Amino acid sequence: MVVVPAVPTRSREWTPVLTGLRADLLDCVQVNLAALADRAYRPGAHLALGATLRFHAAEGPAGAPAVTASVDQRLAEAADLLGLRVTRRWDDVSGARLRELLAEHSPLYVVADTFTMSWLPYAGNQRMEHSFLLVDAGEHCVVADGYHNSTQWGDARPGVWRMSAADFDAAVPHATAMTIAAEGAPVLDRAAVLRDNAAALRTAADRIEDYLAAVRQRAGEPEAAAQLVLDVWLLGRSRALHAAWLAGEADAADAAREAADRADAWLALAGQSYVAMRRVRRGGVFPAPVLDQLAGLLRGEVALAGAGAGPEPPPGGPVTDPGRIRAVLADEVRAVLGVGPEVPVDRGPLRALSGFNSFRLVEVIERAEARLGVELDPDDLTGPALHDLDSLGAVFDRARPATQGVSGR
Repeated sequence: MVVVPAVPTRSREWTPVLTGLRADLLDCVQVNLAALADRAYRPGAHLALGATLRFHAAEGPAGAPAVTASVDQRLAEAADLLGLRVTRRWDDVSGARLRELLAEHSPLYVVADTFTMSWLPYAGNQRMEHSFLLVDAGEHCVVADGYHNSTQWGDARPGVWRMSAADFDAAVPHATAMTIAAEGAPVLDRAAVLRDNAAALRTAADRIEDYLAAVRQRAGEPEAAAQLVLDVWLLGRSRALHAAWLAGEADAADAAREAADRADAWLALAGQSYVAMRRVRRGGVFPAPVLDQLAGLLRGEVALAGAGAGPEPPPGGPVTDPGRIRAVLADEVRAVLGVGPEVPVDRGPLRALSGFNSFRLVEVIERAEARLGVELDPDDLTGPALHDLDSLGAVFDRARPATQGVSGR
């Protein structure tokens, strides 16, 4: 196939956003969701994508076990952690149709096959799902892509590219396109997130052992060895992103240091596994010490996830404080109104906010009850108590623990 290279360019809007990403810690689906988050909220907002740690494995293309991070999984994480939600979706559309859609929906988050993407070193070399942002389709089509990786065919780096409409249509013959709205990034409770991580990884213990057994059985096969390299690369990036998120959290220095040390071990293993894979391709044996290190890192995940989580909440209900209550309320007001953090929702009466009414108030209360794990006393819901965030926060501060009828989102 003949690949017509896309022309690098600059965008006043997107180049600064891409420059501010920790793109070296993000996979090719996450990275452009991260760009949307930073553009909508603030530089560095995307680090929240590293809050959760999970382990998912399935059968890969060659039948070998593979660590998975599907597009749908990444979209769900972006919704939960950053309030980025898909509002429209179009499957199996052509490049020409993408250009038509952009006239009414900009930007478009697009997922397609790398094999024809002329701005990537994978073009003509490797097939895999990859995201990008289509940001202009005038005389020239303009794509923004934050992906950062080094490959045997060259380096992929964050950037903006332009190409003719015909070249774009050839570069993206089939794709899935989405519009994504930023509904307000939720306030994450670090201790609760870390407890959830530890619980999820404890639940995954049997799956981890099954994965390790399958890897040991097939590591000598070239296709399985190549898949293992990808698995370690994906796990290493996700753990490094987790460490970066913790580093930005208040009072999490010890947990952040431990997470960073573990992430360094993963990234070192990525290099070792690549050397091992090359040895297998030359007819050699996959080194057992590399597999031993993989097992040790995976089995240590629960300890990493629980670091810094603190004690479990007491049986009587969740621990809350006025600062967190106020932050959650502000977050939910913005989410219900569909506005970003630049809108001051805590400086006056709630009813003075554009679009706020009794129905919105009920939705805010119910969402905040779910987030905080409490139920308000109906007798407390008087007019003065619902005036602003301070008065509403005082009601939540007196709330009783939730019964089974209320659960966290």
